[in-house]
Amino acid sequence: MEQEKKIKDIETLLKERRPLEDIAQDILDGAFGELDMERKDSLDRFLDFVYSKVQRGNPFIIHLAYSTKRMIDSELEAKVKELINEHLYPDIILPLLKFFTRNVHNSDTNLYIAYLIENENIIKAIYETYLLFKKDIFETDKDKRTQNVRRMQQFLARIDTISASPLDAAARLKFILEFLALKQNVSHIYTLDNVKLSN
Repeated sequence: MEQEKKIKDIETLLKERRPLEDIAQDILDGAFGELDMERKDSLDRFLDFVYSKVQRGNPFIIHLAYSTKRMIDSELEAKVKELINEHLYPDIILPLLKFFTRNVHNSDTNLYIAYLIENENIIKAIYETYLLFKKDIFETDKDKRTQNVRRMQQFLARIDTISASPLDAAARLKFILEFLALKQNVSHIYTLDNVKLSN
């Protein structure tokens, strides 16, 4: 119930006829909910709202292997895109990476959020995190091997090493990077050869 109220609060905020930079500042300040004391929490809730809107949206397929969805409300989608890529950048980077690395059981739905990303610096951060996780795959110490994924996931309780597998996390980011390469030109950041797990 409380989560639904917060999502409605975010929707109300986004429907206000104010400059998007002011709305972005409200999100960063956590102004849309009483319990949003930390910037991290407000950005996480914003991404939860975006995900819920896209999840109920229309199928959008640019390639059969990379099917996603788009929001039904195109005006809201345009606002969200601008917020993510301009007004909430760079603060949105860590919450995005956390969202992608936490989404273990239904990682195909990461594309719901990935479709909205256009900012090259955000894409570069995803790529650099992919490289970090890929390097961790070959770490022999079990705790060190999962350390970077666990840091990115930011779960309060210590999670099992299976949920923090760098191989799985790298594969999820690889899928996103392949999708982004289909959606827009990213060849100056990485190529599809750069995101092979086997090299």
